[in-house]
Amino acid sequence: MFKCNPIAVILVSSGSRGDRLLFRYPYEFDGSKEVTEPEFPRNPYAVREDKDQTNGIGAASDSLGQLAGYSDEILTTVLATKTEVCGHKFVLKVDNIRFVGHPTLVQDVNNKFQQRTRSKEAQTMILFNVVFVLQGDVFQSVVHCYHDLSKRLALALRHEERRCGYLSNQARIMLAVHDEVAAMPEDIAESPFRTMLPKSKLCRDLKEVYENLCNAGVVSVQINNWVQVSFCLPHKVHNVEQMHIQADVIEKSLKAIRPYHAVLLLEDETELLDSLPADSSPSLIRIIKMTNPLKSLQQLSQDCDLALSQVFQVAGHLVYWGKATIIYPLCETNVYVLSPNCDLRVASDLAESFTSKFPGQSLTAVISNFSLPLPFGEHRNPLGWEQQKIDQVRIVVWLLQNRLLVQLHTYVFLMPIEKYSQMDTDTIEGSVSRHRMISERSTGSSGSGLTEPHFDTDDLIVSPGLDSYSSKSMELGSNEQSLPDEMTMKRGIRDTNLLSELSYAERLSVLSVPASSNDDDLKLFDRLCPYFRGKHHLEEIMYYENLSRSQLITLLDKFRDVLITCSHQDAATITYQEFL
Repeated sequence: MFKCNPIAVILVSSGSRGDRLLFRYPYEFDGSKEVTEPEFPRNPYAVREDKDQTNGIGAASDSLGQLAGYSDEILTTVLATKTEVCGHKFVLKVDNIRFVGHPTLVQDVNNKFQQRTRSKEAQTMILFNVVFVLQGDVFQSVVHCYHDLSKRLALALRHEERRCGYLSNQARIMLAVHDEVAAMPEDIAESPFRTMLPKSKLCRDLKEVYENLCNAGVVSVQINNWVQVSFCLPHKVHNVEQMHIQADVIEKSLKAIRPYHAVLLLEDETELLDSLPADSSPSLIRIIKMTNPLKSLQQLSQDCDLALSQVFQVAGHLVYWGKATIIYPLCETNVYVLSPNCDLRVASDLAESFTSKFPGQSLTAVISNFSLPLPFGEHRNPLGWEQQKIDQVRIVVWLLQNRLLVQLHTYVFLMPIEKYSQMDTDTIEGSVSRHRMISERSTGSSGSGLTEPHFDTDDLIVSPGLDSYSSKSMELGSNEQSLPDEMTMKRGIRDTNLLSELSYAERLSVLSVPASSNDDDLKLFDRLCPYFRGKHHLEEIMYYENLSRSQLITLLDKFRDVLITCSHQDAATITYQEFL
């Protein structure tokens, strides 16, 4: 179902005994499935390709999720690379199969001292490669993740090999099993990979890695009971129902985290703490215990006595591993609405889980209240009991944890008034040409040696103040411009630095609003102008400018003639609405 699942994991080596395929899992292939055909009438006019005419290699791998058609000899030849390739990303695509690995040298072939110390050994491993077999049409982000896992396993195995010869010992066990099975009669011989599983710890670890990737997408294995290898496949971890999320989308979401956001754990705190490794960071444990959906990251850093940057890193770590999500702290002004991916079936698994969590409540009745985007405060009964209010907060938290609700934020756009936005730039350019003609007449155009004054159109549009443009227009005697009235012009003369970052049409539109006659309102509007480009929602503006919601809403209402608003999700929480 999920193309991010691996087809197989393979361990190959190269050494004194040549190139060998030490282990592969799964090691069995049900050949009966390959010849099974669907029982429905075929189109007699369809062009059908005979199986005997196809290449046949790996033909069933894509449809059955198994590595079929590849013998151990072929895999050994393909995956046992040269020493020059070691230490680099290894990706090979054959038909509809993609092999991803990280070939690694066990020892430095250029180090003569290591060669002399190992010259007495009868068998020497030069390199090895842990390869993951994937479907050929997977996304490049999936390939990158599997290469990262292969590299982590390779580094752990090389560390243990240099520390205590672990890899060489495991390889000897695997090769002994291969030789033992090869000496058996053909009628009683069984798969050597099945036989070596109880004997080799490394084989069991690779099997565990494969099964964990297919089941949950999270790997946590100890190589030789010494080196911990942890890995998260975000394409698998963040797959919820019909939602398939790419890793790059999650990274963009992590970059959008701000101090006013909050962390919402997706698992029970006790279960999450129990699943952590024994050597987990104390800061991580402290943040998990102190986190609260009502508490912002900035407040969390103060309560935990940690730097805000460290809290950001821990929060991003939890989100990447699917243990938490980023939300805006719960408050009555938050606007929630049903997620477009919400499961509305009455007999769904979520409905049963909700009923067991909140006895006497119906999930269908609860989510029907969020059909329209309304502030959370309007869903609460002001005359209700205190316990009812607490239960309602717990219900909203549960809905957010299961991604049944999304929060909408209000974004502001500055739009000039139509009569100013339709000003033709040719009129301004005509004024510039007329100014040049007047200057030439006044200074003389025939060999006077004087350079004509230069005015750029952009200089007129983005001028330091509106009064400078007014004086130039009056000097040119131009009546073609649709300028504001005298009272509006006087408003702009009060402070030439106000609205200096806006375009000409935007400045005229703002100054034509009656609220601009108030100096305090105009200065506050000028201060908030950088946020009126549709990239910052109201909560972000309130945080960075230290404003109350009433102050901001009042200002937006006063300048509603030039401001428009729209509602959509925050960039930090929009991750779960992206699909593959």
